[in-house]
Amino acid sequence: MMKIEVIKIDELKIHEHHLDIIYSADKFKFCTKVFYHDVSFSALKIKYPQKLIEGIAAHIALFEGMKLCSLFPKYYDISVIAEHLEKPVLDLFGKIYQGVFAQHWYENNVSDYQQPEIIYSQVSLEKSNPFPILGDNSTILAGCGGGKDSILAMKMLQEVDIPFASMQYSHSVYGKADIQHNLISGVLEHVKPVKNHKISIYDDFIDFPFLQLYFPENSGITVPETPVSIFESLFIMLDGGYHYLSLAHEKSANTGNLFWEELGLEVNHQWGKSFVAEQILDQFIRENLLSNFQYFSLLQPIYDFRIFKNFSKYPEVLPKIHSCNIQKPWCKKCPKCAYVWVGLMAFFQPDIVDAVFEVNLFNDEDLLTTFRQMVGLTKHTPFECIGEIDESRLMIKKCLEKGLSGKALDMFAQEILPDPAINWQKLEAKYDRVYQTEHSIPNWLFTQIEGNL
Repeated sequence: MMKIEVIKIDELKIHEHHLDIIYSADKFKFCTKVFYHDVSFSALKIKYPQKLIEGIAAHIALFEGMKLCSLFPKYYDISVIAEHLEKPVLDLFGKIYQGVFAQHWYENNVSDYQQPEIIYSQVSLEKSNPFPILGDNSTILAGCGGGKDSILAMKMLQEVDIPFASMQYSHSVYGKADIQHNLISGVLEHVKPVKNHKISIYDDFIDFPFLQLYFPENSGITVPETPVSIFESLFIMLDGGYHYLSLAHEKSANTGNLFWEELGLEVNHQWGKSFVAEQILDQFIRENLLSNFQYFSLLQPIYDFRIFKNFSKYPEVLPKIHSCNIQKPWCKKCPKCAYVWVGLMAFFQPDIVDAVFEVNLFNDEDLLTTFRQMVGLTKHTPFECIGEIDESRLMIKKCLEKGLSGKALDMFAQEILPDPAINWQKLEAKYDRVYQTEHSIPNWLFTQIEGNL
């Protein structure tokens, strides 16, 4: 079995509209390019210190390189960017790595690997001095991935007349950039952002069949997508003078897929979206990079169950959303598609959902195991961005009450419904309420949107 000793950042270049990052894993070379469609780095360098620009770029390079840790390397050599980093970033790297990669360890049955040792040539890392974002622009920069969550968050802002700009990004892991941006633009037609920003990421480590050919026994590539996208958004925030970054991560993302006894830890596919990750990243950026920055999730006070329910107020948007990570807009064969189908069917008129999916996923033999995983009849829930077991049960029960049919519903009626231990009213009360605490939404904003949550 081939082993990788050292992954390394070989080069980081800041061009006029994009970053070029060259990595190596022993003798193999890879490249990540991060394009900003409306940012001019020469203009940014007039407004902000060169040191700050280089510092943010270095953080992007560091965390984009984390995907190479999927190869279980012994060392991660960051010498080329070390002068632009500060000591606390090593602790942050460890926390993000442990949170995001627990699933990767579990899937590869690796319990004796902590993380690569980070090495660099400098005597010490820089001491950080955060810099303020210039201006007093109160417009919120809202991330938009094209799914139900981001459009619902923007609808909420729009309904209380809070100005927001949208930030959409494409990644080569999801196919061609133009296709992704066009799909997201279709969703954005239903709201009115004051500005629309785009990032496009091209990544040949993920895009090429490298892993399948050289490491066929490896379960796949893990990417700290949410944390790295936070750092990638910082150039847009500097350029637009935005102080607030809002994503649309729900309360359901805080729950893991299973507890792994061997290591005594929770494995959570969505850890990067969790409230814990949100707090760690927010604090780190404010203390080390941008002093008047704030990152939060507008949907953190509510569960997915309530998100689907609230989203059903906008049936006109349903044909435009997309959430599948395999084939956009929907592959109709993966856990994500199955889960979104359940939520939509539970709260929308079935004919509207049928018009989009054109197939009854409850009747798909290939998805039966997925539905069993979703409702807690297997060792763990699917490794995807989906809600809790009881949440899925509640929504499937709603589908049954609507008179919908299919093999998955038959299974549910036989194996879950008769369980006297399930208190359905209590579950609905838990998943259909707004939680006042455990979120980072600024008070002035929370008081305005609370009624719409």
